[in-house]
Amino acid sequence: MKKRWFVVILTIGLLLHVLPLSVLALSPDPTITDSDGTILDWSDLSTVPYSIDDSPEQQLAVVDADNDEEAADDRSAGNLTFKTLDEGPGDDDLADADRDEATDDLPAGNPTPKTLDKGPGDDDLADADRDEATDDLPAGNPTPPPQPLDEELEGDAPADDDDSTTAPAVCKIDKIDDTYYYSTLDDAITAATDGDQIDLLKDIEWYTGLEFHSKNLTISGGNTYTLTLEQYGMFAEYSNITFKDLTLTIHAAQHTHEHSAGNTANLITHSSKLHLSHVEFSLTPDKILGSGIFLEDDSDLYFEDNTNAVIRGFDATDASGIYAESYSNNDHGIWVTSSSLEITGCDWNGMTIDPINLTLDNAKVTLTGNGLSGYYAGGLGCYGVGSYGGTLTMRSSTLIASENVGGTDGFGAYVGVLDMDAASTVIASNNSGSGLCIGNSRGDESHIYGQIYCEGNGQAGWPGGGGFVVHTQHTKDTDGTPIIYEGNVTIEPGACIYARNNKALAGVLNNWILNIESGATVIADNNEQFGLGNSFDARTTIKSGANVSANNNLYGIYNYAGGGDLSVATGFFLIEGGAHVTANNNRSCGIFNTVYDNFDTPADDYFTIQGSADVSADGNGVYGIYNDGGIFTIENGANISTCNNSYDGIFNANRGTFTMETGANVSVCNNSRYGIYNTNSGTSFTVEENVDLQVEHNKNSGIVNNDNATLTLLSGRVRYNTTSSWYGGGLRNYSTATLSDDVQLYNNHAAKGGDDIENGATATITFGPTGRGWELDGDPDCYDFITGWYDDSETTRWNAHEEDEAKLHMVLVAPVASYTGPLSLKAAHGSIGSLTVCKETVGELLPSDYDTVFTFELTLDDDAITTIDDKWCGVPFKNGKTSFTLKSGESITLSNLPAGIGYTITETAQDGWTLLNLNPAETGVVPQNDTAKVVFTNLKNSPDDPYVPVVPVDPETPEIPEEPEGPETPEEPEGPETPEEPEEPEIPEETEETEETEETEETEETEAPGELPAEEPAQTDTSASLAQPEETPTQNTTTVTLIQTGTTDWLAAVLLIFGIGLLVCGWFFDRKQRAAKH
Repeated sequence: MKKRWFVVILTIGLLLHVLPLSVLALSPDPTITDSDGTILDWSDLSTVPYSIDDSPEQQLAVVDADNDEEAADDRSAGNLTFKTLDEGPGDDDLADADRDEATDDLPAGNPTPKTLDKGPGDDDLADADRDEATDDLPAGNPTPPPQPLDEELEGDAPADDDDSTTAPAVCKIDKIDDTYYYSTLDDAITAATDGDQIDLLKDIEWYTGLEFHSKNLTISGGNTYTLTLEQYGMFAEYSNITFKDLTLTIHAAQHTHEHSAGNTANLITHSSKLHLSHVEFSLTPDKILGSGIFLEDDSDLYFEDNTNAVIRGFDATDASGIYAESYSNNDHGIWVTSSSLEITGCDWNGMTIDPINLTLDNAKVTLTGNGLSGYYAGGLGCYGVGSYGGTLTMRSSTLIASENVGGTDGFGAYVGVLDMDAASTVIASNNSGSGLCIGNSRGDESHIYGQIYCEGNGQAGWPGGGGFVVHTQHTKDTDGTPIIYEGNVTIEPGACIYARNNKALAGVLNNWILNIESGATVIADNNEQFGLGNSFDARTTIKSGANVSANNNLYGIYNYAGGGDLSVATGFFLIEGGAHVTANNNRSCGIFNTVYDNFDTPADDYFTIQGSADVSADGNGVYGIYNDGGIFTIENGANISTCNNSYDGIFNANRGTFTMETGANVSVCNNSRYGIYNTNSGTSFTVEENVDLQVEHNKNSGIVNNDNATLTLLSGRVRYNTTSSWYGGGLRNYSTATLSDDVQLYNNHAAKGGDDIENGATATITFGPTGRGWELDGDPDCYDFITGWYDDSETTRWNAHEEDEAKLHMVLVAPVASYTGPLSLKAAHGSIGSLTVCKETVGELLPSDYDTVFTFELTLDDDAITTIDDKWCGVPFKNGKTSFTLKSGESITLSNLPAGIGYTITETAQDGWTLLNLNPAETGVVPQNDTAKVVFTNLKNSPDDPYVPVVPVDPETPEIPEEPEGPETPEEPEGPETPEEPEEPEIPEETEETEETEETEETEETEAPGELPAEEPAQTDTSASLAQPEETPTQNTTTVTLIQTGTTDWLAAVLLIFGIGLLVCGWFFDRKQRAAKH
């Protein structure tokens, strides 16, 4: 019952609460008034903002709420907008509150106040709506003045569109209290405060330019609208301006502030910042005056958030797409982040930004077709002059500076410092000047980890510039002020420089400091002049593990040593151990080291190749290596090849110093003229001890030591060189030459004389004896051993094999410590002889005996005789020894043996044969021009008397071995029979059967025919069986079967069954016991 009453009461209560609301909602004509009795409708309540502006600097403007200006308002205008009235008098009819030019008979929406006039006394505070007339409308809260709405916005009626004279809103500013609309962008900029964002409401085309004075604001197109500036660009000072999410097009020649200042379309000055964020930006000149964007006085420029910017056509004199100057510190610059920038067709540079920085982060910058002035201009000029600036920083970015048409002194890009990561790329190709230049006035280091392509730059025949240039400049200004640029570049591991097909001076041109680190790669191929140039006291270091290619150029590597300022002459070219360098197939020279007409070069100007470096200078059009007055050193462990060059392998001239240090490995082979040419006064060429130098197969002498030059050879091989028209196939000396005993100089050939050595009339030479084991190489000579130096003059050539003895010429020339005068020598031999070895057999021979092989060893008295094959003597020799085999009836002749040399021949003993020679080893001397013959005869042993000598020289001597009968004393070991004491083990008589068996075995064995009776050995064998029981089973002839004991398998089964029984019984009694308890 109580629940029922509760439900009733609750229903009644709900009805009582709902009924008033229902009654209110059904009211036919609700009337709402404000504090002064003015009737307000619903729209006024919901849409009209109220605000109070106490600023005395503003005038009050009451606008026609619905902007129809034609009739008394009979409808609500919706939201009102506010603007400041013009300062000119007479512009506003304050009596017409709703701006319909008629007596107000209805409220024009919510009339809004405007700011007070500047003049005192202009405002009657009693006049609530500031219309200077009897109030017929509520003043409401005073608010900022509204800007007339665009006729197509905010629900404006079509009837109001005819003959409207109010400018439509083109932009707005959203503030915390409200949204404000403006008919011009300029008005919005003027009204904006710090941090405001101006949103475009439509496309805007503006002809008077934009100015920003101490502004910090953003202009947004909402990813929809376009802002176009015609005739005039923009001016910003002390401002931070951001354009975002719009299309910004500027077609102008000047900015709007003091139009001619800066001669630029856009002037960003006095620490201003201009941001283009997610903007499609286009900048072109309206007429030719100056640069596109001018940055100065610590101002910055940002292209960010997927901005795509294009600047083109600023071809007025010295105009650039972007120009910057006048900065006070290193914190300023241009940033391109996740965006692209393209600048083309400018008179000077695409970007001339000195001395500020350029930073690219996930960006792409393209600079093409610039440098129209044709002199020292190009794509990017970021010079790095002064104490800061000029740094290009690249992170995962690409810079393209190609096809810029500046003069031969121009460039694709010039930067003071380059700092790029491994994911970045620079392409500086096909520019009229150089490709990429790096150098600043501070010596700051550049670090390159990425990829750089410098290809097709420069103009034919121009003696300067290059594809990739490390720049330096030491000059003075007109007032005497030093001008210094010094590049300091490191190509880091993993970086690659491609400097190919350039017409300028070099593919890679280093003018100051260049370091190529381990793992870096530099390819300087197919350039018109130099592949890699190191000029005027510059310092190039190719580190261990680096790879450098300088192929198919005019010169592969060209080093100017000491050619610059001698007061700072410290230049060098250093290839460290482990580096890999090729300078092959160049039209002139592989490696050229010169002092550039300054032969008094300081001692620290040098070209050095260190240990374990691999360097090749092969197949070049003239020289492999040309040292022109410089200091060239090949150090211990270095591996150098200068082969197949059209002239000389190595050319050392003009007081040059060339040294191969101990442990170096140098191959100078197959060159079309000389292997090594040491010429002109003051030159010095030294090969130290233990250098693996090969001067071989060169076509017009191996080594030529010309007038006033010094040659020192302490090691090396000079062989197989020829000259088809002159003297001295191996060495031609016209000055001073010293050869140590370790120099292998033989098997060279000359057309006129001195196959191996030709010494001039006034020349001085020192040489030692020929080496041991040298041998001639055959055609046109023989394969005989070399025994000394022989005269090989033009009229008396060496001849040891002529059939006509009258034509033989073998005049031995003894080595001398020093000899001056004409001398023609050949390493050859004098008289020779031969040695024939024969094998004969006697006895009762079977057919198979004729196939028996007998082995011989021949030893010459000279253990230095070593041959690589059997061409000389019929068999190869090693250290004066050789071996060979013969069968019955065979013989071998060893020819071309030095006459007078002693020999020893020994036959290896053969089973079943007896050597009949009186001595087992035959000795003798090789005769001169004759043949010695040695016969070895063997007797076949009979079956009944093997291995017994048949014809002993002294038969009684073999009886001496009978003395060993004395060793019978070893019978004393019978003493060890004492071990019979262990007969105790015989206790196991239980196995009598076994013992009997053993005795039977021993008896059977000892009873063999012709042996001792069985009884004696039985005792001995029994003790032996006790001492060595393990051997007994192997001698058993009878098998004894014993009863097997110790088996317990049955017991285990019984115990198992018994155990199971016990368990069953236990279980049974346990169960019974439990039953009893229960």
